[in-house]
Amino acid sequence: MIKRLPKMPGLWMMLGPAFVWAAIAQGSGELIWWPYFSAKYGLAFVGLLLPASMIQFFVNREVSRYTAITGKGIWSGFLSLGKYFTYPLFLLCFVNFLWLGGYASAGGTALFELTSFPVGFTDRGGTLFWSYVLIIGFSGIFLFSKIIYKSLENFMKIVSAVTVLGLIFSSLQPQVRIAAGEFFRSFFNPTSIRWPSTWESSDSSHLVTAIAFAGMGGFLNLLYSYWMKDKGVGMAKYSTKIKGLLVKEEEIIEDSSDLIFEDTEENKIKWAGWLRFLNFDSLLAITINAVTAGLTTLLAYAILFPQGIFPTGWKITVVQAQFFESSLGYWGRILFLLVASAFMIDTWVGLVDGVARQFADFVVKVKSFGKSFRFWYYLWLLFLILTSLITITFAQPGALITIVGVISIFAFVFYIPALWYLNYVKLPKIYPKFIKPKKWESVTLWGTWLFYTLVAVGYLYIVF
Repeated sequence: MIKRLPKMPGLWMMLGPAFVWAAIAQGSGELIWWPYFSAKYGLAFVGLLLPASMIQFFVNREVSRYTAITGKGIWSGFLSLGKYFTYPLFLLCFVNFLWLGGYASAGGTALFELTSFPVGFTDRGGTLFWSYVLIIGFSGIFLFSKIIYKSLENFMKIVSAVTVLGLIFSSLQPQVRIAAGEFFRSFFNPTSIRWPSTWESSDSSHLVTAIAFAGMGGFLNLLYSYWMKDKGVGMAKYSTKIKGLLVKEEEIIEDSSDLIFEDTEENKIKWAGWLRFLNFDSLLAITINAVTAGLTTLLAYAILFPQGIFPTGWKITVVQAQFFESSLGYWGRILFLLVASAFMIDTWVGLVDGVARQFADFVVKVKSFGKSFRFWYYLWLLFLILTSLITITFAQPGALITIVGVISIFAFVFYIPALWYLNYVKLPKIYPKFIKPKKWESVTLWGTWLFYTLVAVGYLYIVF
């Protein structure tokens, strides 16, 4: 079906997916694992943080490119490559996202530390209580939002702004300023990476998780496609948007036929505008994420490392309260614990939404049974909420998040070649030639794949 390629309405009108991406990414790598390594091993791995953050730009660019060209979610593209590749990949994705509750329970650790309620509960019991409160309470976003993506985007913008401003303020305190020079010399120097003499082999999975979650990580990066879709980038302007469950609307079965635009000079100019936006939005997401991760890691090095304490167990988001407490005293501690709980639950909310979109897209394309995307989205949403309520009882938050992190590294290895084939080989045969990426972009994508492959191989070597 031939459709007119929409014109990019303006950069500031389209900005949004970057804030959703960055806010969700802040929930584990930035708040937990990079501060963990900085507090425990000092500057040993700090030089790895910036490359691990920036390299995800190349993945985001290809994920969003596919959606802008076709108007479809990325799993539609993977399914077009054949079931023998896509079904096993989806099974790995499904297993990966069974452990999302770890983000909510990490937020629960902060609220139990803040309130000491319920009285008499252990750290585990209090964490689980507040985790249930957070999961059930924030699930209301999916019920009452008129357009779910818009509510999600507005929520994430607030969280991102508060987080960055709070961290910048805390970084201005004398103790942190003194350590900043030495820290940033390592931060901007990848050759400063060294294997610490105090290394514990049990941290191998945590390190892989930190590398994966220097941004979103693995299957989480694919969520970017669905936020871009609901934002209406490129041909996705013609797709329907998911409304809240309590918003009445007729169930619409989307047309699954390909949307094609013609090879005209006008469309070429329009596509160049969309490309500029895709690159800018992805770069903004990566930059916000790198700034946040850098500041939390700096604060951990300056404040926690001298004391020999680091986030772990049922207090995985608690010791970081000293980031604000050192400059603002008691009320700074209170503020940070509130921010930390918002930090983690916004990650859970964003992931549950994005994963439900992924799973719904897969099912609709395989066998919809005459049901709409919205129907499958809410069915998967319910499944993920119930799964979160169950899995948070299985292990401490860090263990659950680490499962996702390790799988995420291997996910990159498996699906990056598929992204390359879709955008560099398959789509240029169907769409105008001007949509084909440049050769140097192909090199950067394969370089990204090589990076994650080496990390995955290194992890297997260390563990086995």
